[in-house]
Amino acid sequence: MLKRILGIGLALTFCGLAAAGCAKGGSGNKRTPVVLPDYESMQSEPLTLSGWVSPEATTEAYRDYKEAGFNYVFVGAIGSAETDKVLDICDKLGIKVFVNVYKDVDAMGVTVEKYSKHVSFAGYNFDEPVIYKNIINFNYGIIDIAEKMKPIHEKYPDVELLINLNPTESVDLNWGTPKFTYEEYLEAQKTYINSIYKDGTAHNWLSCDSYPICYNPAAKQQYYLKTSWLQNLAYLAETKRDCEFKLTTNFFIQAMAYGTPDGLHDRKPTYEDIRMQAYSLLAYGFDGISYFCYTTPPSGGEFQDYQYAMIGRDGNKTDIYEAGKAVNEELRSFEKVYKQFNSGWLGVCPVYGTNNTSADEFYFNKSMDALANPLELKRLSELKGFETDEDVIIGYMKDGSGNPGFMVVNYNDTSRNKKVNAKMDFGDYTQAQVYRKGKKTVVDLKDGVLDVALDVGEGVFVIPCS
Repeated sequence: MLKRILGIGLALTFCGLAAAGCAKGGSGNKRTPVVLPDYESMQSEPLTLSGWVSPEATTEAYRDYKEAGFNYVFVGAIGSAETDKVLDICDKLGIKVFVNVYKDVDAMGVTVEKYSKHVSFAGYNFDEPVIYKNIINFNYGIIDIAEKMKPIHEKYPDVELLINLNPTESVDLNWGTPKFTYEEYLEAQKTYINSIYKDGTAHNWLSCDSYPICYNPAAKQQYYLKTSWLQNLAYLAETKRDCEFKLTTNFFIQAMAYGTPDGLHDRKPTYEDIRMQAYSLLAYGFDGISYFCYTTPPSGGEFQDYQYAMIGRDGNKTDIYEAGKAVNEELRSFEKVYKQFNSGWLGVCPVYGTNNTSADEFYFNKSMDALANPLELKRLSELKGFETDEDVIIGYMKDGSGNPGFMVVNYNDTSRNKKVNAKMDFGDYTQAQVYRKGKKTVVDLKDGVLDVALDVGEGVFVIPCS
């Protein structure tokens, strides 16, 4: 409760009328009009879009995978004949491959020479290690993995290592190791893994997974967003922003229901759920998005017979495939524009809508209240005011010339069917480029104000100009 009160107090200091969703930035001086570059013709690295649980090892299955917009894939098991076959297929299709390593950490040194002959081979992936080797599942720790990777990197500097970290909510689990904070966890990743790649040209990965689409059949409000999810994104985004060397960020999103019926994630994501997660990642400046899952895992354990991903257990495409493909097409349509800005990410500003109230515990957006370092609206210097009827997050970033870009996302549980009507006051700017579903529209501003309507789970990228 104290954190909520402090959050509201913070909102009041930069909003003037936080309960009404209104905020004013500094007026500043008249700026010099600028003409924006043609971002769509500029060179940029594409977003890395990938799926967990790879397709069947056939050319046809991987063509479907590529057609859905994916350009990276996670494959296992290391050293298997199937992995060799997948590398051959992906060589021809232009898909980059991460080979999963679990407990056989020495297999990297055994396989790297053979795998490096494939143009599709990106490197190795470890899923959810902690700092030290743990005695619960005997998975290697970050420190152990680093020692194995150093000699490989010296000989094969282009071979990458993507360690997918645990989310904040997993830190307090019994790992059978000394206790650690999330800050210490991230620092270990930087010190032992990222430092290996700091002077090279290979991607220097910082990745994590956490899934926000929750369902609790026993709760009064059965459908909701996980409170800690935005802060998970913030931890990685802020680490990248503040790091002394370049990092490439990736995050896993929920693309299937999983877990037991009385668990938190037995909820099938819709198109709106998937795009809400994806645009939220862009608001935090992420370079890559991974889908959990692409192919449906075998039933048993945390996966039930009725749960499915983009590809069903029968090998056929599902409605989630069509939803994920549609989202990926949107992202691909304006990735060249976005990639001119995301390396200049500055922060995220959450804004409560006029329809929101902290007095209603089932309506208040706790995800935003839980942010440790939200960006105050006055820090978005080109934005002189902002009003919204429903909750949004605003990602603030700049291109290489200092031109601002704003990723505005309807951040509300999609089951509530909330649509956003917002106004962005850009002062003496006369136009804005607005990217909606990846398509650009140039809008003339009236008195510097842009009206923004967002559908359920939608995000738009706005660049003020002229």
